Amino acid sequence: MIKQDFQPAPSVKIMLNIGACLDIPTGFYVKGKHGESILLGGLGALTGITGRGNMFKSTIMHYMMLSAADRLLSTADTSMSTYDTEINIHEERLRSLTSQFESFKDKDIIGDGTWLITDRTVYHGNAWYEKLKSYLKEQKKPGDKDIMYETPFLERDGKTLMRTIVPTFSEVDSFSRFETEDVARMQDENELGDSGGNTIHMRQGLAKMRFLMEIPGLSGTHNHFLLLSAHLGQDTAIASGPYAAPPPKKLQHMKMGEKIKGVTDQFFFLTNNFWMANGVSPMVNQGTKGPEYPKSSDNNAAGDVDLNMVSLKQLRSKSGPSGNTIEVIVSQTEGVLPGMTEFHYIKESGRFGLNGSLQNYALDLYPDCKLSRTTVRGKLDKDAKLRRAMNITSEMCQIQEYFKAQSELFCTPAELYKDLKELGYDWDMILSQTRGWWTLNNETHPLKFLSTMDLLRMRKGEYKPYWLK
Repeated sequence: MIKQDFQPAPSVKIMLNIGACLDIPTGFYVKGKHGESILLGGLGALTGITGRGNMFKSTIMHYMMLSAADRLLSTADTSMSTYDTEINIHEERLRSLTSQFESFKDKDIIGDGTWLITDRTVYHGNAWYEKLKSYLKEQKKPGDKDIMYETPFLERDGKTLMRTIVPTFSEVDSFSRFETEDVARMQDENELGDSGGNTIHMRQGLAKMRFLMEIPGLSGTHNHFLLLSAHLGQDTAIASGPYAAPPPKKLQHMKMGEKIKGVTDQFFFLTNNFWMANGVSPMVNQGTKGPEYPKSSDNNAAGDVDLNMVSLKQLRSKSGPSGNTIEVIVSQTEGVLPGMTEFHYIKESGRFGLNGSLQNYALDLYPDCKLSRTTVRGKLDKDAKLRRAMNITSEMCQIQEYFKAQSELFCTPAELYKDLKELGYDWDMILSQTRGWWTLNNETHPLKFLSTMDLLRMRKGEYKPYWLK
């Protein structure tokens, strides 16, 4: 049969690992050149996040972008920008969110232009968008060797490593308040109630629809990752007649009557991952009335509500299941805490990988590090091996929750620790000299690549790290 003569699209649609229990539920493993298992999950090209007020949706969105950029900057240069449509972002607040990332320590990435913040007082929505398009088309031309890097993913021939333009990032906070110049002019020229303003919402809706129709192709061609926040509200549409059905839900996992404000239906269909912050509660210890997990013993004052738990529900995913909920731990001063999020997950999952009493315990993968409720947060900040062990443990737990097809690889962290040790592997080396996330030019990074799935396969004798003699 004569085959159809089309040029195929890239064999892999890149997703960037970002941690905080957000990678495995949004992705899957693919094999690399050396037989290694690479997790293709985390941040997709177009990400949406919605929620009511004070749900930390902007903070979570900033974390997603910063975490992806931090891991890229370990081997390549990148650029980030935020378009503030609500004109309420303070740069000093954003600076405080960068301190936990290794590539940003002792740097002012806002001052040096790595992360550029602008708002609606400088650009109307259409002008900002044209500026973004110009940047991508002029600065990020496919095939330009200066901005092309190797990924660990294979081309269709099964031998050649796929190359890509270095990823860059933008946020719109929020898309609900995105306003074009023509709409702003109509508002200026018409008083409230004037008939000349009757088409304002229709005009703005058409502009947003065009934006969302264009951006997937633009982002895909130039490897640009866009994150959009939006407000969640109540659908006030009135059904006609006493027996009329209520307005239908836009997405299966939304509640009846919930509405994403100021967006078009394209927002639901085109996002790679669409999250909803649908609950938040302060993490306060009932005994001390201070934080459940204080940063230190000196930071345990009653009434401190810095630490919060946000329930983040996956409304739609193109690379993983929808409807699942991740509980993300957020500090009002430091932002999302990935290590604490992973710790909270395993603790709530039957204390998976934890040994000891309810008050004093340790990870099975790092038994020499003793933990308690009041020390775990501070030790995670200071001990890179503890962060690595926590990440492996939480991903093992998530693999058993989400990847049932790999059940033959399942084991407890205690079994993994014991069996790999008996096979001759050095756990101190694993925790101190490896990482589980992929990056550009993956093999040149000072930390060796070793995913959680590879550790499980090593236990079964199915894989040996290619970089290990």
